[in-house]
Amino acid sequence: MGETRRKLFVGNMPFTFSAAETEKLFAECGVVKDVEVIKMKDGRKRGFAFVTMATAEEAAAAAEKFDGHDVMGRIIKVEFSKSFRKPAPPPSPDTIVAKYKLYVSNLAWKARSADLKEFFLQFNPVSANIVFEDRKSAGYGFVSFGTKEEAEAALTELNGKRNLWKGLLS
Repeated sequence: MGETRRKLFVGNMPFTFSAAETEKLFAECGVVKDVEVIKMKDGRKRGFAFVTMATAEEAAAAAEKFDGHDVMGRIIKVEFSKSFRKPAPPPSPDTIVAKYKLYVSNLAWKARSADLKEFFLQFNPVSANIVFEDRKSAGYGFVSFGTKEEAEAALTELNGKRNLWKGLLS
């Protein structure tokens, strides 16, 4: 039982229920390491949270005890979280860290990150990513470079250009 078995998803939470109240409730089953109440961009609670217990056994006990439990008139759902994201490891010393990023807009809907990277290939892009919303291209993306000079050269050379050959830019 690793880290993934300590983190619980808690759904259908009352919108007025705080992180402290959530911690107090789950502390009935053991040591609560973390409570993350998920909120919308405007700060309103979304009605679910993630609770990380100290041990897998405590998490299992909390899931058993509180799944289907009535909290302020709402029947909460408690289950093990599907994923437990760990922070990315720091880059190794020989890895190029992209510090210079360009915003690229007005992209064709069919354009993909590989197309964007190829469009900037002569300027040695470290990465290129098109932003997607609801599985559809948002029409813009970002290209990262290892040096300021590469980013400036790409900006100077390609700003306002169209790539009609690939249909990358609309």
